[in-house]
Amino acid sequence: MAADSEPELKLEIAHVLTIDVVAYSTLLIHDQSRVMAELTKIVRNAPRFRAAEAEGKLTRLPTGDGMALVFFGDPEAPIECAMQISTELKDRADIRLRMGIHSGPVNQILDVNDRSNVAGAGIDMAQRVMDCGDAGHILVSKRVADDLAPYSRWNRHLHDLGECEVKHGRKVSVFNFYSEKLGNPIVPKKLKLAQAQASESTRKRRRLLLAGSVILLLFCLGAGLFYFQFSRPVRRAIAVLPFIDQSPGKDQEYFSDEMTEELINTLMKIRGLRVAGRSSSFVFKNKSEDIRKIGKLLDVTHVLEGSINRAAGRVRVYAQLVEVATGHHLWAESYDANKQDALSLQSDVARKVARALRIELQLQESREIAKLATNDPEAYDLYLRGRHLLNKRTVESIRQALRLFQESITRDAQFALGRVGVADVYILLGKIGAMTGEEAAAHAWPEVSSALALDPELADGYVSRAILLNDFEWNWPAAEADFQKALALNPNSASAHHWYARHLAQAGRTEEALREISAALSDEPLSPTIRVAKGRILFLARRYEPAIQPCRHALELEPNFASAYQVLGQIYTQMGDFAQAIEATQKYVELSQTSGWSLLELAYAQAMAGNRAEADRIVQDVMARSVQFSPYDMATIHAATGDADGAIAWLE
Repeated sequence: MAADSEPELKLEIAHVLTIDVVAYSTLLIHDQSRVMAELTKIVRNAPRFRAAEAEGKLTRLPTGDGMALVFFGDPEAPIECAMQISTELKDRADIRLRMGIHSGPVNQILDVNDRSNVAGAGIDMAQRVMDCGDAGHILVSKRVADDLAPYSRWNRHLHDLGECEVKHGRKVSVFNFYSEKLGNPIVPKKLKLAQAQASESTRKRRRLLLAGSVILLLFCLGAGLFYFQFSRPVRRAIAVLPFIDQSPGKDQEYFSDEMTEELINTLMKIRGLRVAGRSSSFVFKNKSEDIRKIGKLLDVTHVLEGSINRAAGRVRVYAQLVEVATGHHLWAESYDANKQDALSLQSDVARKVARALRIELQLQESREIAKLATNDPEAYDLYLRGRHLLNKRTVESIRQALRLFQESITRDAQFALGRVGVADVYILLGKIGAMTGEEAAAHAWPEVSSALALDPELADGYVSRAILLNDFEWNWPAAEADFQKALALNPNSASAHHWYARHLAQAGRTEEALREISAALSDEPLSPTIRVAKGRILFLARRYEPAIQPCRHALELEPNFASAYQVLGQIYTQMGDFAQAIEATQKYVELSQTSGWSLLELAYAQAMAGNRAEADRIVQDVMARSVQFSPYDMATIHAATGDADGAIAWLE
């Protein structure tokens, strides 16, 4: 006789919120009943609870010291419900909760009373996540964090805690959800203890290794002296010079420039190769310089140069690799391609450059190099034109770039780089004062989140998100994590090193900031932007004399670089050299087209110099013209003129 077949389980994904009353068992019986009754009332009155119940998309389960709410259909329901419950309880010290959220499989069952119920791994995992927390914590699993992260509404409040060990030695990855008003920002005790134990274990291992290391070191010193006497490490560094536009109409400059930039970005993915950044390489655009001089200025061993001829839907690319020391051509090749084939040119050139330099590509590097940003050549062309305009840094060119980026993602909605381009437009408009920071962030956040959802390994996306977190949200821990993620994905990114250095300087971590800005300068030795950033970091550290030199070097590279004059004005003001401060700041105003930001810098310098009437006149001019300015700058001017009440009013 055949064995009875087991009933088939009908699994579905549910979104589970588990709630636990902390120290429930220590309460008196009467207090236990009261607390549970009041909690039940608060939960049942939560708008998210009522809506799900009315739609028949909620199942309630009692647990030992609390309850589990199982939502169906909407992954945001548990977190919204948790927020509503926390809001109601924030002034109730007598009811202390911890909550856990997970999305996972559940199945419908009949309980002992023959009533429909649910069970399954989704509920068990939510319970484990909750067990990692203390009073006030709203913890979510990694799966939930991944689902919520693409949305700015949630992303800024999710904080990675790493792994937490639960029952039977199992580990779960958890995130802490908190804001200024809700949740508990303190690391849970269970995780703190695990971190402390791990640190102690690490210290013990280090002590054990130390003795062996001393012996090994003595051996290595002897072997090393022998090795380095007969062998030197091969240093490989390359600059990609701007490709020349040889098209019949001479109208493909944007394509030549951005093909060059994409080659730089592709070569940066090769771990054994240092690549000079865009800003430094483009210093030599339309210039006939000796290869040896270029190599010395950029500190590279090789140069890649070439030309592009684009017409009638066809592209001819010529590229050659030159050894700086000898001037010998190590490799050269011509490519004839249509628009579609042009998308893969960079990867082919990168592989052949690596082969010529005797660099063996790892599997992951080969995959990264071969990965296409988009399969739509028209979308890619729009993106290249947008980047070309964005690099001009005028309000008009930035807005034109926005239109092109938007067209590119209209053609290919999966084009992650195009979405980063849109985000970068709004970030830049916000930073130069062409729109408010709130407006800029509101437009940029969805694009950055979508880009990283499409490509979680996109370094440019993490840099853009880090800038939003750092400069617009002031969420410095999350910003630092994104900067580090970007550098892990692309260690050669001068942009990531540069922005990370600014972040560290703002946090007062000057020495770390200087190391990062030095790394950026190593990749971009001729970038005036990065040189001024170094000057700004030294200025923030009150090292005024050393801060002058990088700004002066920036002006040698770009005589009309407004930011250099801005920082010089600030430096001379703090040094008490008001004549030079006013002169530098007036130049900043001139180059900034008398923006509100630059005028207030001048007003501050005048106020510090004791020229109160002139400072007041400038302030009145700014107010009368209704241009954008920083309230903080207004506060500093009032403080400099001794108007404490005015300063406080502007600070508020």
